[in-house]
Formats: sequence, C-alpha cells, structure tokens
Amino acid sequence: MKNLSLLLLFLGVPFDSCQQVTPPKTETGIEGQIYEIGSPAVREDWTPPPLKGVNTIVVSDSNKVAFQEFATDSLGGFRIELQAGTYFLLVRDTIWPQGQNGPFVVEANLVSSVKVYHDNGVR
Repeated sequence: MKNLSLLLLFLGVPFDSCQQVTPPKTETGIEGQIYEIGSPAVREDWTPPPLKGVNTIVVSDSNKVAFQEFATDSLGGFRIELQAGTYFLLVRDTIWPQGQNGPFVVEANLVSSVKVYHDNGVR
C-alpha cells in the first residue's frame, strides 16, 4: 500500500480519489423451474407448462441420499446454494417413474440453470 501511495503521489493523483475494488460475491448452486409433465393432450411437439404453486423439492447427493428440502416460489421457480458436486432433485409427491431429476453437476462459483419435471399422473 505504501508503494501505491508513493506512485500515486509521483503521478500527481490524489490518493483519496482512488476507490477500493471489492470483488463480486460469487455463489455456487442451482436455479430453475418445475415443469408439469403428463398433462392431458400431450403431443410430440408439446412444451410442458410450468408447475405453479409452492412445491417442496428434495435434494439428494450423488448417491441419491436425500439431505435437504426447500420450497419453490409461488410460480414454481427456485434458487438454492449448494457446494460444488453432483445432485438429484425430486419434487415431493411426484409419481414420475424415474422419480429424481438429474444428475445435475454444480461447479464452484457458478449457479447452474436446471429444469425439473413433475409427473401429475394424468394421462
């Protein structure tokens, strides 16, 4: 810091005019939306609609062992901080045969966007 002060003084730049730069806060985790599958009138080119309403999502580790739950917002969207790793997500009370969505790989200092599917059982 002393060398910087001397350099700024030499260049004629007032030291007070320099601002400290704070590095941006980085997050690690996932964000996404729940989509409803199995609704009536499903066709080949059909796009599943968002599953609206507050829902509970169960988070499992790479061994598919559940360790955390969280609620979505009222539109079925979510954002959760997780450590870097591999995860599976399950919308509670789904009857989707495969059950869990994933695997989702979370990288350090990155928020990954994911789509989670919920099977309502309607055919």
